Amino acid sequence: MRLPALFSSGFRPSAGRVGFLMLSLGLGASALAETPFLYQQIAAKYQLSADALYGLALQCSGRPSRYAQAPLPWPWTVRLCVGDRCETVYPENREAMAAVLETGRAAGVTLYVGPVGWRWDADSVVPLWAVTSPRVTLNEAARQWAQAITGSSRTPPLPESAVARDRMAQWSPLIERVAREEGLNPALIHAMVQTESSHQPDAVSPKGAVGLMQLMPETAERFGLPRDARHQPEPNLRAGMRYLKWLLNYFDQDLALALAAYNAGEGAVDRYGRRIPPYPETENYVRQITHRLARLSLSPGVPRS
Repeated sequence: MRLPALFSSGFRPSAGRVGFLMLSLGLGASALAETPFLYQQIAAKYQLSADALYGLALQCSGRPSRYAQAPLPWPWTVRLCVGDRCETVYPENREAMAAVLETGRAAGVTLYVGPVGWRWDADSVVPLWAVTSPRVTLNEAARQWAQAITGSSRTPPLPESAVARDRMAQWSPLIERVAREEGLNPALIHAMVQTESSHQPDAVSPKGAVGLMQLMPETAERFGLPRDARHQPEPNLRAGMRYLKWLLNYFDQDLALALAAYNAGEGAVDRYGRRIPPYPETENYVRQITHRLARLSLSPGVPRS
């Protein structure tokens, strides 16, 4: 069997694993008229929103149906990614889905499967036979997202070193003051600063981004900060937060899209139909911040608003 021709007219990037933002932070969860019982059952098991879970499935795997006016999640959806290029295909049954996965794995492409775009690879905790079951993939994805929200996964995500915790404590008073002045959640800014610079005000990226919020020269100037002042902690934080606020307003308070745009630029998010661009760096960036925000929001002593 040959792999589907990547990047053909069937190209349709989906949200991938970062979609759990919709569940953990209440983003994009709409009141759906009829959420299928399977989604209600699994969401209840993990104390998630059934509407948000079903909405995510529609975003990741919805396709026109001959049985309904609106699109429906297709249980055997596969997204194949090579670098930052992806294509979503809809095998007709689980046997065809299994064949696509085997061929994709042999070709070394990154694979996302099932109704909610759960990542699958050779060392997956879910075997191939189980991946072809919509109930299994939906349940496993919900379990992982619930663990990310509570921080209870067997392998804790993104462990921070004692040095990183000390740096965070050093800059906490400034970050929390500026965040409140700018009307933003201090825990969110801590999560961004840790991901961007590890709370190091002298951090410089290979692309020339500088400071706690890793500002490029053009972005700094756009929000009132001269490029030669980007290394100063308070002005750097304030300009970065104002850019984030602008992105939140531009994307109708959708935090996932705002974070993706902070990393890849709002133009990239627009080009992909106001979805998170299927760039591994951007997907990982949003996932890291969300994991950290979930942990910080559950940590005692961390301001949440």
